[in-house]
Amino acid sequence: MAQTENVNGENISFAIFFCIANNIIEKQGKIMTILRGIRSLSETYDRVVHAVTDTEENISSTIIFETEDESSSVKLANVWPDFIGLKASMSPATIASAATVERIENGYNLGKMSIYNAPKIDAQSSIAGPASCCSKITVNFENIGSYSMEGKAYNFFGKTFDEYEIKFPLGYIFEKTFLTCSNGVSLTEKYSQSAPNVVLLEHAGEQVQCRFYPYGGFFEYGVHPQRMESCVFRTTQDGKSLLLRISSLTTMKNLGLDPTEDKMSKSGHKFIGVKEFSPSQKMNLYDELKSGACRLEIINRNTNEKCFYVSSAIEHVAKTNLITINFLKESENESL
Repeated sequence: MAQTENVNGENISFAIFFCIANNIIEKQGKIMTILRGIRSLSETYDRVVHAVTDTEENISSTIIFETEDESSSVKLANVWPDFIGLKASMSPATIASAATVERIENGYNLGKMSIYNAPKIDAQSSIAGPASCCSKITVNFENIGSYSMEGKAYNFFGKTFDEYEIKFPLGYIFEKTFLTCSNGVSLTEKYSQSAPNVVLLEHAGEQVQCRFYPYGGFFEYGVHPQRMESCVFRTTQDGKSLLLRISSLTTMKNLGLDPTEDKMSKSGHKFIGVKEFSPSQKMNLYDELKSGACRLEIINRNTNEKCFYVSSAIEHVAKTNLITINFLKESENESL
């Protein structure tokens, strides 16, 4: 009898051991199935996994691995923000140029003056003078930003947010440069009388009404960046002394003249413009940023992947030098 009980006890112990071992093997089998599925995901995921994706590139791509009683997820593709907004400030740089100009009429010298250091300004100027002009405008990050991810908006401070980091290789967001008269240049204009009360400038073997020169860019605290654009000047006189007439490109175009052209005419009069203006210098700051001129590099700190964003919209805080620049992914902005 005792022997029979011993045998039964051994059978029971063996049965328990068998159940435990079988359970472990099943669990191991599930784990191995998941691991094999991950290794050969590119070829066999249709048979062992359920993929949750979206056709939009900026929506999260996740693979869900399912077993009979549990599931786990693995993030396959990097997800980038739908848009990024940066708060920024605009700062001008003073024009440091010792350029001069003199005007001679019918052999009489009306004087020589500094172009950027307290020149006499004509009353018809649309720009007050050199204090309202600059050689460049630097757009600096104010360490406040926002972004949108999968339809939700978030704010952040500094150059990092979530797993992302914003790179500013030059230390600022953007810089707009303007054309100015070269340092040390000395301009001399000779006018001669062609008719009563009419004097014309002798230029390259012909007589023209006047010639325009670059005068940097307009900047005043609080003005809209749409007004921050290139300026030009021409010489004039009040009968006794030399004066400068400074105008923005927009003002000149409203008068029917485009001083970014080499030569132009109006009402039978000829004018000489500034052919050295680059395409970006023909644009104001607002339009240039809106056109995608500013490029932003975003790094995923976990994967070291890069994604580039370009400026697509700009908002100005009235009566300040603050703006918000919105950025879209480079390829998406090009398709708009």
